[in-house]
Amino acid sequence: MINSIATTIDGIKMKSRLEGTMYQLLKSNKIPFKYESDSFILSDSFIFDNDYYARLASGKGDYCNRGYKRVNTITYKPDFIIKTDNYFAIIETKGYATEAYNMRMKLFKSYLNRNNINCDIFVPQIKAECLETVEIIKNKLKANGK
Repeated sequence: MINSIATTIDGIKMKSRLEGTMYQLLKSNKIPFKYESDSFILSDSFIFDNDYYARLASGKGDYCNRGYKRVNTITYKPDFIIKTDNYFAIIETKGYATEAYNMRMKLFKSYLNRNNINCDIFVPQIKAECLETVEIIKNKLKANGK
């Protein structure tokens, strides 16, 4: 796994250079966006009312009953959100997609479907895909009467 290198642009600390590239492209193309601004609740917290025998998630600790406890809310916060009166999109810059990310994205897609939300999703992994993403979004904004 390759660790991303954090970068700071306009006083905003981003988790990777790819996020920084996307930020600069959106800004220079005057595309209205927000960076890590909104979270979506994909699954509410709940009490698991059954036995659950396991170690801690880290694999440490004793093998014991860990049931009958609160299970935390699952949320998703996209890197970038583009929202106008006529268009909604999220951009998730992802150099390497982890198993946890893939599961969260499936839950987010399900959330969009359940709530009848029209949203374009872009997941550029390299600079060329960031450039292509910006061109697609510019065309969609133009077609939707930005």
